[in-house]
Amino acid sequence: LNVPSGCDSRSSSLKVSQVCVSSRLEPHHCQALSAIAPDLVLVFGAHRRLLQPDLLGVLTRALPAAELVGCSTAGEISQQGVTDDHLVLTALTFEHPGVRVATTDLADLTDSRAAGQRLGRSLARDHLHHVLVLAQGVAINGSALIEGLYDTLSASVQISGGLAADGGAFSGTLTLSRAGVSAHQIVAVGFDSPRLKISHGCFHGWKPFGPARKVTRSVGNWLYELDGQPALQLYRRYLGEHSRGLPASGLLF
Repeated sequence: LNVPSGCDSRSSSLKVSQVCVSSRLEPHHCQALSAIAPDLVLVFGAHRRLLQPDLLGVLTRALPAAELVGCSTAGEISQQGVTDDHLVLTALTFEHPGVRVATTDLADLTDSRAAGQRLGRSLARDHLHHVLVLAQGVAINGSALIEGLYDTLSASVQISGGLAADGGAFSGTLTLSRAGVSAHQIVAVGFDSPRLKISHGCFHGWKPFGPARKVTRSVGNWLYELDGQPALQLYRRYLGEHSRGLPASGLLF
């Protein structure tokens, strides 16, 4: 989220206020957010920050009219830069909101597409043009989730968002909504105001190394073989000492 001037943008069409908290969230941290009477508050933070007792209670009491969505991270991005072990709260007030939140619980990996379908059916309505989806980052097939959304939504609807993280531990992630903080919940925000325009983009710094290889065996998003060889064996050969840190070290390669 890019805010034109600092952490508080007050134009006729959009108001944005953001706070970055490095300690336990307290009611006073939310004062700047509640001052703009937000329609939507995005909550991103380290795994342990989202496990703070009564975190949702603090947010709902301070921001009673706002929709709340967010997830755990592997580093937090704010107007202050990139941090670790913080909680970043971004409040948005729209002149023409058209915001609706849907949630569903993911039963297991095989439920990914069906979960997308459930969310799509909950959000489908006239003028829906964008969906922001946040899902747990383990035991899920992200591609199948998106396919499920498009099973029930028009192809003209843009979808953005991502999967939650836990710093690289790959043990369990969290999502947040007014329904709760959960390791199984998928949260999606639908925007249907024809007066609201949303754009998104991505950037990465990946560079290929090693020869190009063909996937010779996979099931869904599980990779088993490359060029007829066990994928894990190839990873270990190329990563050397870093292979001891798999799967977290795979984020570096």
